[in-house]
Amino acid sequence: MNPRIPEEVRNGHGVMVSILENRSMRLNAALTFWKKNDFLQLIAYLLRTDDDSVFVDLFPFITKCILEDEKVKQTKITLGACLELLPVLDRLLHKKYEDYVVVSLDFIRTMIKRWYMELRDMKNKNHSHALNSSLSLSPVYTKLLSMSEQIDHLSLKKGNIGSKAKVVQELLSQLK
Repeated sequence: MNPRIPEEVRNGHGVMVSILENRSMRLNAALTFWKKNDFLQLIAYLLRTDDDSVFVDLFPFITKCILEDEKVKQTKITLGACLELLPVLDRLLHKKYEDYVVVSLDFIRTMIKRWYMELRDMKNKNHSHALNSSLSLSPVYTKLLSMSEQIDHLSLKKGNIGSKAKVVQELLSQLK
């Protein structure tokens, strides 16, 4: 137990305190990888923990890395790493919590925009098996298209979820 948490808070709230301490521990461990710029190990760690709340806490930062990678033409977060995260994103799209869905939609949108040309070429079957093309491209393309039905469903919702889902829906329609 964390000694910084007053006894009166711990009494009657032991389960919640335990959950929050566990989440804090996982976020601190993830921060260690983040500070080392070891994004592949960070993603591997996140996948091992399989904690949706920690994913949701960190996806905005990973999304930002993808955006920054595109601006400076470097790759911290690879398409292969994104492929590993797609099952988690798919799972989060089905959650009842708005934050989980919004974070997932933002990540998917950013991923499609970052690798749009390559994904579009998959549609046109213009992709070559050249040495510089990612082996993850075809599975990412397939998984994204398999998520279309859920995204179509989300686009019917009102508010933030619906508007973000419509953007992703439009991007996916361009890839079909």
